[in-house]
Amino acid sequence: MPTTAQESPTVRGRLLDAMRQCLTDRGYQATTIADIVRVARTSKRSFYAEFADKQECYVELLGAVNVELLAAIETAVDPASAWPAQVRQAVHAYITVCESNPGTTRSWIRELPALGDAARAVQLASLEAFTALMARLTGTDRFHAAGIPPMSRETAVIVWGGIRELAASTIERGLPLSSLEEPAVAACVALVGGTAAARAVD
Repeated sequence: MPTTAQESPTVRGRLLDAMRQCLTDRGYQATTIADIVRVARTSKRSFYAEFADKQECYVELLGAVNVELLAAIETAVDPASAWPAQVRQAVHAYITVCESNPGTTRSWIRELPALGDAARAVQLASLEAFTALMARLTGTDRFHAAGIPPMSRETAVIVWGGIRELAASTIERGLPLSSLEEPAVAACVALVGGTAAARAVD
């Protein structure tokens, strides 16, 4: 379930948790600093002691959630498992984190791009971290034995963009994110396994 603003021991942490809750309740555009400090049970003065504005708080939160997401994926994947099972483990971890952060999941796709350069910076940092993680996870013995090379940046971009859009649209339709696990696993297995098939044809 979403983190509540009262769980963090620091003012900054409570404000970030409050922003997380506000994204779920009303989205970024409709959220005001008054909303954030009310949920965080603090003051505007305390807010401005930590952040220059609402956007800075928002961007920091999205970056932090992305770090949580990638850490959860890496922890969930067992390199001793068969490679399709590893793909499933990664997808399941992704969905689990998104389920606990529905507001940030939707906002990343629908609202973040409107911030322009500030958005681009956090998007690029997150994408680079994801591509590095995918190359690392698919560069292990199980994938090598199946003739599958480490995931390329191009393939990682397809996976990253596709699964984020799928998650956002699933939330908007009011469906549980668990409903996308099977199609997401099937698509990722086909994409990853197809790399080996393509190399064989070449």
